[in-house]
Amino acid sequence: MPVNQNRESMNPAHREQIERILEKLKRVRQQFPDDLGAETHRYELNPPIKEQALLDFEAEHQIRLPEEFRAFLLYAGNGGAGPYYGIYPLEKWNDFSDWIGDELSPDYLSRPCPLYFRMERTDDWADQFDTKTPFQGTLSIGSQGCAYEMLLIVTGAFRGRVVYADADGQTPFVTYEPDFLTWYERWLDELLGGYKIFWFGMDMGGTEAELLTLLKDPESSDLDKADALSALWRFSKLSTESQALIPSFLFDSHSEVRASACRMIRNFDLHYAEEAVGKLLSDVAPEPRQEAILTLMEFDAPRWRDRVFARLRDPVQSVTEAAFRTLDKAGALSRAQLLALINDPPNEDIQYRAVYTIKWKPEDVDLLLRLLGHSQDMIRFYTTLGLRQISAREAVEPVIALLDHEIDPLTRGSMLKLLAELDYGPSREVLLAWAEKGDDFERMESVEGLSQLGDERVIPVAKKMLQETNRPVQYDASGFRSRGHLRSIGELVDEILSKSTSRAIRRLSSRHAWWKFW
Repeated sequence: MPVNQNRESMNPAHREQIERILEKLKRVRQQFPDDLGAETHRYELNPPIKEQALLDFEAEHQIRLPEEFRAFLLYAGNGGAGPYYGIYPLEKWNDFSDWIGDELSPDYLSRPCPLYFRMERTDDWADQFDTKTPFQGTLSIGSQGCAYEMLLIVTGAFRGRVVYADADGQTPFVTYEPDFLTWYERWLDELLGGYKIFWFGMDMGGTEAELLTLLKDPESSDLDKADALSALWRFSKLSTESQALIPSFLFDSHSEVRASACRMIRNFDLHYAEEAVGKLLSDVAPEPRQEAILTLMEFDAPRWRDRVFARLRDPVQSVTEAAFRTLDKAGALSRAQLLALINDPPNEDIQYRAVYTIKWKPEDVDLLLRLLGHSQDMIRFYTTLGLRQISAREAVEPVIALLDHEIDPLTRGSMLKLLAELDYGPSREVLLAWAEKGDDFERMESVEGLSQLGDERVIPVAKKMLQETNRPVQYDASGFRSRGHLRSIGELVDEILSKSTSRAIRRLSSRHAWWKFW
């Protein structure tokens, strides 16, 4: 491995750890386990960074990088092999801040990062930081795929910790390991140990024996016990001692411990604990109730479905969601029960799930027409799908009356499809109007409907749209702009017209030659 500085000048502890890491990486490279992202880095490190380049970076940003990360860059590699899709070179330090549009002030890296270990996962987690930018004092070190990124805290109370962040806004996760090298070496240890590693670093590290010792220690905190239990999932199988110990935590005084124990009972198929898990269905805390539902329905759905069905009236939405999902998966929700949940829902989430799941029949038309005025966008959307499913002509006039007032673009699009599919009363006149006044997608939806109906009154509008070279744009109720196609409006309309039932309309399309013998 090339270096640009004598390792003898390193901190002895860092030197020893770097040597271990390089040796373990060599062993992993020889085995080449099928780890997520391995095909991108193939367990090879980039050459180390030049010391002057590192010093220049630190001077520019008025910081000193955490010592362990400095040692890695200088003596192991400037990126390359690492968890998930590997470690970025230092030059990509602002990858995440660029992605989320974070303000990059000159002192961005030197401002203390406010993130901390064991942050509560909530939708409004960032509100606690007031005017502080949550990710200030962090730099990007790698991608986990999709919108997930790995960061390193370089300034602040948790300096040196790796953070898992989500560009879509989920609560960041500060990892357990105190520094970069410890986190990196844990990754190698788990690869060599054959652990399940798909979500590496999202739980407490340690061998089964180490976690077992922590669980049996009366001085261990409740959170540590809960985390130690949850961390057992990454082992393919457990010792007899561990299997015997897990159910005892179902009666722990802390709700997170009880929930974690229940989760591990499910993970390792410890069916002998089924009766004890059943008692958690009436637990005082929602987390154990939710885990109990998931476990019992996986173990024996017919036996537990009635008691789980009762939990659809639970006061906590996450519990009702778990109950509905597992009952639906088991085929344990009758049509009568779904109708009852729609007419008298415990919450809007369950009502939406029931509207989405049920197979509608013509006798449900009155209920569907009532749901057209629901306050939740997705319930209105799936209501229009239900009306289309049963070909409810009674819906045409109510849909026309609501169309101009509908704020959800997805629902408006489905309403226009309904008018074209049912082709009743003033449907065509409304489609002609929306072919000119709607947004790009609604105009195309209307043209498509009229084209399929063979209504040649659409020809003047279609001719104009064929000349449009811009890509279609849509705005939601909040004004958010989205593009749904790589092709232009003209190209998309050309394809629509080529499939018309009218020869005169098909002739407008450049694809008409394909249809001349049709």
